[in-house]
Amino acid sequence: MVKDITLFKTENAIYLKKISQKTDLKKDDNVDGYLIEADEKTARRIIDSLKGKKKTIALQGGDDAFNRRAIDTMRINYLVMPEMGPKKDKLKQRDSGINHVVAKEAAKKGISFVIDFNFIKKLLAEDQATILSRTIQNIKICRKAKCQIKLASFAKKKNELLNKKDVEGFLVSLGMSSQQVQSASMF
Repeated sequence: MVKDITLFKTENAIYLKKISQKTDLKKDDNVDGYLIEADEKTARRIIDSLKGKKKTIALQGGDDAFNRRAIDTMRINYLVMPEMGPKKDKLKQRDSGINHVVAKEAAKKGISFVIDFNFIKKLLAEDQATILSRTIQNIKICRKAKCQIKLASFAKKKNELLNKKDVEGFLVSLGMSSQQVQSASMF
């Protein structure tokens, strides 16, 4: 049973290599998958080159249009931090990167949204509050649409790994139900 996504090799975790261009791919990579941080055109090229391989593909989120096209047309397993990118929040609603249409499509295709815990932890307090409020909205949307939302550390070192109790407490404080919390730490 896999419990985390990391950027280094460890037990009980999916090991992803962070790439931003097609030349970063190597045939002898000993990884479980790739975390793609690129624009849409480059991401499509990378995903097309991985077509025949049984690798986990995670894509870094962007604006609403990018996230929707990624869910609709790209073969990915995870959309990481869809609330990232330059967004403008409204008074009563956050621009969180997904809406109910995108969430339903993700549920239908089996794509999970992933929260990057270490990224949130490293932010300044004001940015942290903004990202957490968008994440809370995404949790509510995912609960209604019955799509999966996960929490991963994306740790680069062993001391950045997450404790199970800390993860559960954090997710409950964001408003996840107990069923969502149980499924959020299993990949």
